[in-house]
Amino acid sequence: MHFHLLGSAAGKPVPRPFCRCRVCEAARCHGGRDIRTRTAMHLYVDDEDLGEPRYAIDLPPDTAHHMIRNGFCLDRLEHLLFTHRDSDHFDPKYLSIRPSILSDREALPILTLYGSATVGEALCTSISDLERVKATFQEVKPFEGFRAGELDVFPLLASHGPGTALNYVIRVEGRTVLLAWDTGWWSETTWEAVAPFRFDAVFMECTVLGPSDATLGGHLTFPVLLKMKEQLGALGCIQDSTPYVAVHIGDNGGLTYAEACDLVEPHGITVGYDGLQLRV
Repeated sequence: MHFHLLGSAAGKPVPRPFCRCRVCEAARCHGGRDIRTRTAMHLYVDDEDLGEPRYAIDLPPDTAHHMIRNGFCLDRLEHLLFTHRDSDHFDPKYLSIRPSILSDREALPILTLYGSATVGEALCTSISDLERVKATFQEVKPFEGFRAGELDVFPLLASHGPGTALNYVIRVEGRTVLLAWDTGWWSETTWEAVAPFRFDAVFMECTVLGPSDATLGGHLTFPVLLKMKEQLGALGCIQDSTPYVAVHIGDNGGLTYAEACDLVEPHGITVGYDGLQLRV
């Protein structure tokens, strides 16, 4: 599997409009990995030739920016997994304009959308006729595995406020990866469900990546991220050498990219950034 992290921010991009904090100023002045857009990811099964993506996780409002920056098109997309319906992960306007393209509409593959019942309700509100946009919706329930193309997918229930937010375990070609953003501290039921898995890589949120005494109900601070990683290790889900990437990083931690790296790398964690690629 080949993972392409398109956006690495939490609900607010960096630089944040109207903000002159030191993190936003660093992003404006220096660009590069200090710039963060809302979290999204492509997964390539055939990583010998990346081509155009067939699999994606989340569709944020920054999608057009991701396309410009990374030079891809979504006309080959076949499977789109939604973690939840928060606006920084779910922007259905991109789907609603699908029939208006000027290239060959008939060449578009049927796009299967996966998500919780609340995602399905939001889709129905935004798009009255999924058939018109050449899409179908498959409701996903926590702890009930399903098949998406070549992928075996097992949804985990996150602890992320009202509605159902999902984290995903993805399996293909003998490799298993955890995609977990907007997690909160998992319930005992989720910890029990994740225990049998052995991960070849982990992508996990750290919305407050920096020293913090804050208590967040639906997100992780850096100290809680370390506890999540420690618990996964204690369960045997990961080893010390397992790639562990922090994503969904806001400016809330108050650190630039370089400062964040200095903080987390001694703990065996990689700071995710827009455009990061990981082959597993």
